[in-house]
Amino acid sequence: MGNFLSRWRDRKASVSSLGIGIAIACSSIFSDLTPAHSAEQIRFWYPLAGEFTIYVSDLEQFAKEGKLSRRLELYLGQLSPQQQTQFREALSTRYNISHVAMSQFTYSPIGEILVRRLGRVLQITPELNGFSALRSAFILSAQSEEGLTVLNILRRYPVPIVYLDLPRGLQAYAEVSQLIYKKDQVIAAIEKQAIAENKISDFAQNDLRVAGKVKWTKEQFTYLQRDRNVNILTDLYLPQGLTTPAPLIVISHGLGSNPDTLLYLSQHLASHGFAVAALEHPKTGSRDFAAFLSGVSKAPQSDEAIQRPNDVKYLLDALEQKVKTEALWRDRINTQQVGLIGHSLGGYTVLTLGGAQLNFNQINKECSTPEPDVSSFNVSKVLQCRFSTLTTNNVNLSDRRIKAVLALNPLGSALLGKEGMQNIKIPIAIFASGEDLFTPAVPEQFFPFVWLASSNKYLVTFPKGTHFSFLERSEKGVVVIPENVFGVKPEFTHPYARALSLAFFQTHLNNRPQFAAYLNNAYIQAIAPPQFPASLTTSFLEVQLVQSLEASP
Repeated sequence: MGNFLSRWRDRKASVSSLGIGIAIACSSIFSDLTPAHSAEQIRFWYPLAGEFTIYVSDLEQFAKEGKLSRRLELYLGQLSPQQQTQFREALSTRYNISHVAMSQFTYSPIGEILVRRLGRVLQITPELNGFSALRSAFILSAQSEEGLTVLNILRRYPVPIVYLDLPRGLQAYAEVSQLIYKKDQVIAAIEKQAIAENKISDFAQNDLRVAGKVKWTKEQFTYLQRDRNVNILTDLYLPQGLTTPAPLIVISHGLGSNPDTLLYLSQHLASHGFAVAALEHPKTGSRDFAAFLSGVSKAPQSDEAIQRPNDVKYLLDALEQKVKTEALWRDRINTQQVGLIGHSLGGYTVLTLGGAQLNFNQINKECSTPEPDVSSFNVSKVLQCRFSTLTTNNVNLSDRRIKAVLALNPLGSALLGKEGMQNIKIPIAIFASGEDLFTPAVPEQFFPFVWLASSNKYLVTFPKGTHFSFLERSEKGVVVIPENVFGVKPEFTHPYARALSLAFFQTHLNNRPQFAAYLNNAYIQAIAPPQFPASLTTSFLEVQLVQSLEASP
């Protein structure tokens, strides 16, 4: 993927007009990274046309009233009403992040990298990186009564003029632009392939979206992770009244998250006879990550790429020992028949446990560009490159007890690469969201899927999905996600996860082949609401992916 991605990412996005180019470049940068202090102007130079200025007061009036001044009309007038609305929302959307958390993030290695990259685009002078000004503006904006918004960051920018490096800004936007329109082309190709795979079946007999009839209890289980020398608390959902031990499903959350974000899925699977174990990973879970953002703990280190899979292994070891030694547990859980669900960084975690191997050649290749020359704001790529400092070679993180893996919005293109993904031989399903800004679908899900060598693989694509579409809002979360970032309401998104996870694990973990009929695009279309379409394919190939990316938009 590395060579191909570098080719199409580096192409300049064609900009039909100066106004559209500037507006989209600023919108992309601002909406993704939430910039704003006391700046009065945003000034930039456009070759042959000369110097241009955007007045912050015009942006404030537009955000408040929705009206374009004559000066702002030059830049935003050619955008569609929908694009103008999106840009207006991007200017005023408030992000509930404390100034302490913002300070910790911007002083963290990943945060500093992203702010310094942004500072190469939004400069204090035409040659001076705006890093220090931006970091100050971020923190002061988060501390203010108005909270963290794009406009509020501009109000607290410590100099009156922000110099926009337009070529670098458009270069940064080129990646986002490619991921937007090229991604749509790929999704169209995937949908076409999915339709070709439709198999007509009678799906009326079972509604996999509704809760089952099995009663279950919730217990808490603590075990020792010996490599970390810490005890890990785990929520266990145990079905009652079964005649055979229940297959076990382990859930691994994403960065800064916790088991509550997939609570609905734990309860649903338990009601259908699966035992579920949802752990909170140390360092990257909401409690420890919140401590880091509060200034009382260190940032997660690169060894989390190893420790997270080991958290799950030690959990399985502890449960296996409990089943062997305690009579009351003997017939409750089948610890040799294990499925995994992981979201985001948890998606990486379950991929490695399912057989994917760390690919240090790929990591070094993807992360070798010197930082001053990097314009990408792909958060998942920055995180993966942080793991490039690992010195462990030929590490095998897989576990023989794992029989099936479901990865929701996973990352791993740089950490695993094609060679690493090809080592997965067990059944695997991947959820990909078209509007995911944190683990973009093309590099993080579409390419990894076509690299898979498993004979039982499923790619479920949600064009309107975001990084958070399949999560629940948790009161324990580190950051409260705004609704417009969270995406389509859960009543339209969660039924997919309930139905498809149940069909997948009944088929490939519980050995009930009659459920395989539901792992088909025809079933997806039967349950798909118009607010949240989806498709399922098992046969989309790498050559189809490459062709769709190379086609003209």
